[in-house]
Amino acid sequence: MVNLRTFDLNLLRVFEAVNIHRSVTRAADNLGMSQPAVSNALNRLRQQLDDPLFVRTPSGMDPTPKARELAKAVNSGLTSIRSGLLAGTQFDPAVSRRHFTLLMTDVGEISFLPPLLEAIGREAPNIDIHVLESGLETYGSHLESGIADLALGRISLSEGFEARLIHNSPFVVLLGKHNPVLNGSEPTMISYSQYMSCRHILVQPRGASADPIHAALGRDAKRREIALTIPHATVLPGIMRNTDLLATIPKVAADKLIAADHHSLTSVPVPFEIPENEVFIWWHRRNTADEGHAWLRETLASAGV
Repeated sequence: MVNLRTFDLNLLRVFEAVNIHRSVTRAADNLGMSQPAVSNALNRLRQQLDDPLFVRTPSGMDPTPKARELAKAVNSGLTSIRSGLLAGTQFDPAVSRRHFTLLMTDVGEISFLPPLLEAIGREAPNIDIHVLESGLETYGSHLESGIADLALGRISLSEGFEARLIHNSPFVVLLGKHNPVLNGSEPTMISYSQYMSCRHILVQPRGASADPIHAALGRDAKRREIALTIPHATVLPGIMRNTDLLATIPKVAADKLIAADHHSLTSVPVPFEIPENEVFIWWHRRNTADEGHAWLRETLASAGV
């Protein structure tokens, strides 16, 4: 049994960081500690709790069943402590040293991180941002537990959360300029039959439950030949330079990829009706009145304009 009189509560911050980052090295960076110090703290916690807590795997440090159960209490407790310490304090972005954790896909990263960090550098130079890579199906639990502050994307969460629409973007067809469907020219559009005759890349983030392109195509969705399914859009330029594959993604992301790849790619409008891609920011309701949280939400909304 754990002796609460001698238990070092600082070990819980180390536990939280390792659980979030699934890496001793990244946890150490986040905590401002050395890697040996974090390893030592984790070993002390393992001894006191008589459990390995995290098991090293090729994909990172996987929590044991006991660690998963402990994480719920630790995250809830530390979140309450932080909220209590911040209660009644006025937030000043110019001097604040707060840390915020965001959930987003790589499409969100290339679309919204540059303007967000530009604004932070200008208005809040001491604030730091951590983007946590996680499946979309975990966004709700991470926000509820306090592991993350905000989630950004085309998602829908249940009661207890609040949301704000920050961006609308039409879908476009992204393809290499050499693609045979362009016939050696740079047309401003392709036909529906040309679109359906091509082989496609489906960008499907981990945990995504639906494909908006599939829904928009209706009965013709089965005719679309998916040659490759990937979780990240940022690999598209390297694939499209030497293949005839195309992808249908939000214009805001396509424009960034085209510019980053020195314009070896191009985009054309989608040749059928499809609703625009809506990007929301989501947060847990308990953070609504937090001044720092509200500032970050407003700054992210401005980055999405």
